[in-house]
Amino acid sequence: MTNAPAARLATRHKEGRDQDENDDRAVGGTGSRFALADGASTTARAEEWAELLVAAYAIDGVDILELGVLDELRSHWRERVETAGLPWYAREKLRLGGAATFVGVDIDVAHQRYRAIGIGDACLLHLRDGELIAAGPLDDPRQFGRTPALITTHAGDVSHRAALWEHGDDYTDGDHLVLASDGLAKYLLELHRGGARIDVATIPGDDDEFRTWVAHARRAGMDNDDTTICAVRL
Repeated sequence: MTNAPAARLATRHKEGRDQDENDDRAVGGTGSRFALADGASTTARAEEWAELLVAAYAIDGVDILELGVLDELRSHWRERVETAGLPWYAREKLRLGGAATFVGVDIDVAHQRYRAIGIGDACLLHLRDGELIAAGPLDDPRQFGRTPALITTHAGDVSHRAALWEHGDDYTDGDHLVLASDGLAKYLLELHRGGARIDVATIPGDDDEFRTWVAHARRAGMDNDDTTICAVRL
């Protein structure tokens, strides 16, 4: 009998900002689909866009990159954010749109396989006994930069297709699939590149303990950014 996947989910906002300024969103728990999106903070209401993307993929189970589905999500985003009485500068920013990176994984428990998709620098790491089996869309800390590929709220925009990462593989009981926002993904890949074992069990899911872990990791070199993990044990 195969194990049902279950996830530990934790998030921490950027130091110097409030929790409600955290643009990361993730869906974990139990089921076959898990997702994480990192809203681009320079865009409009990025947290709302990230939330729509992860919910559509992981809860509704739809193909968020299919243009018809994506444009429906874009319409939902506009309905959420275009409220009456907004000042002119807020309306102008909304006209420029929102954007987010995304990574999602669909797990086939019966055949012990998974399929992952990703756009940008939110990453999936497949780990076995602390060793890295696969990673993407980025798999080297030197690949991270300031202009990741993004899924935008602009109607008809398919520019993200050129950066689509798709990966499928088998897994064994006890493996981990770690969905991580960019700062955390880069930090974990740096540990791997330096020869260290990546022990997901040391990353707590409790909010207070995760806050302490993130503070320590930032002192050790992790970027000060919104930090979110969805660690799926298989």
